Amino acid sequence: MPRPRMRPSFKVDVDCSADQLRETIERQLASESEEVEGELSSRHGFLRVPPERSRFWTPCLELTLEDCEQTPGEAVAVQSRLWGTFSPRAEIWTAFVFTIGSLIILSIFATMYGVAQLVLGHAPLALLIPAGAAIAAVFVYVSALVGQGLSISDMYRLRAFVDDCLREAEAAARKRPRTAQDSSQL
Repeated sequence: MPRPRMRPSFKVDVDCSADQLRETIERQLASESEEVEGELSSRHGFLRVPPERSRFWTPCLELTLEDCEQTPGEAVAVQSRLWGTFSPRAEIWTAFVFTIGSLIILSIFATMYGVAQLVLGHAPLALLIPAGAAIAAVFVYVSALVGQGLSISDMYRLRAFVDDCLREAEAAARKRPRTAQDSSQL
């Protein structure tokens, strides 16, 4: 069984150019705005569920498109690669990272203070703080995994949208006649 990941990701090799894939995704976004919305730049973008359908735990899908260089003797001609990473909305991810970072810093200072108490012969009560911070960090981690479980249908919806775009882009690339420049790259 795979272990849960904080930001699940995937990588797909595509048999069309990154520009063709971007154009296909933009075209699909324009036509299917009730299911998925997003923004794309030349090589980066994100997809999300429209605000009227989203909840607190609804994720975003960050996309990165890159062209692949072919090495001589490569069996499969992969023209581009799509990287996708699911993550919570930016404000939720920032709060998560801030909370974990604050707990780590609090634990470090409390441990130093507890060691000082121990060296001075006092009861090291400050050493209870790192234990409490560890429990709080586990609670934050588990709540993130619960939110991920609650948003699984949204994650599937976003991934299905990307898979549909990939199929359409590859089908369009197969229909496109090869030019002299394409054959010189092979």
